[in-house]
Amino acid sequence: MKSTLWAATAWLLAGSAWAQSPAPIYAQSLVDKTLASHPELTILALHVTPPASVDNVIIASNIGRIGKKADADDLSVLTSGQPRVEPTRTGDLSVELVMRDVNGKPIGVIGSTFRFSPGGDKALVVHQAERVRDELGAQTPSLEALFEPAH
Repeated sequence: MKSTLWAATAWLLAGSAWAQSPAPIYAQSLVDKTLASHPELTILALHVTPPASVDNVIIASNIGRIGKKADADDLSVLTSGQPRVEPTRTGDLSVELVMRDVNGKPIGVIGSTFRFSPGGDKALVVHQAERVRDELGAQTPSLEALFEPAH
């Protein structure tokens, strides 16, 4: 009887802790909404430096890796302002662009991967990535807003 009561109590406590997990941040809701409206996208990740932090990290994505530090290639996009376009191991095309807020202020890097066929038009994929970047920017009031709870 004691073990059954103990197990039931543990289960209830675990359940209530799970129910109290923090709501997703606004950045993750932007990623989810963008992926839903762009079926040509296979991966979307936002690399930013959170307020009061020195490290640029992934704060939202559809592939996990939240908190992973940006590598030198990611940071070069932010410092140079130049896009980085490269094929993935699966043959898709990865495009990294500077992420901006609604006022045009650079706040990070958008890593996006699009379905791509051999002989496809890379310029068209870059244009698609720029459209996604612009849509995200229009919905991003500030860097700080990315970390607010999703509504």
